[in-house]
Amino acid sequence: MPDTHRIVLTADALSDFQSIANFIRQHSPQNAAGVAEKILDAIDSLGSMPNRFKLVGNSRKRGAPIHAMVVRPLIVYYRVEAFPAAVYVLNIRHGSRRQPTRLE
Repeated sequence: MPDTHRIVLTADALSDFQSIANFIRQHSPQNAAGVAEKILDAIDSLGSMPNRFKLVGNSRKRGAPIHAMVVRPLIVYYRVEAFPAAVYVLNIRHGSRRQPTRLE
């Protein structure tokens, strides 16, 4: 089944991803590539059926629903736009960190 939504990583999400990858590379170099691939594959899967994950709130700027996808031990926060069909990845946080209370 072809993807129906384009995936867009915001600057915050890209920064989060780079920080996570750097941390893992420093503490577990042998696992860094596998974990990065796992995260990116999960994000890529949002291209089809992006609304399948839990709603956790609304965007403060757009009022659009925010979803959370668990990619253990991380949580990926994103919003779905209908037109043009796109998924905007907002943040990627470790589950043990304090989670954002206000999202884009």
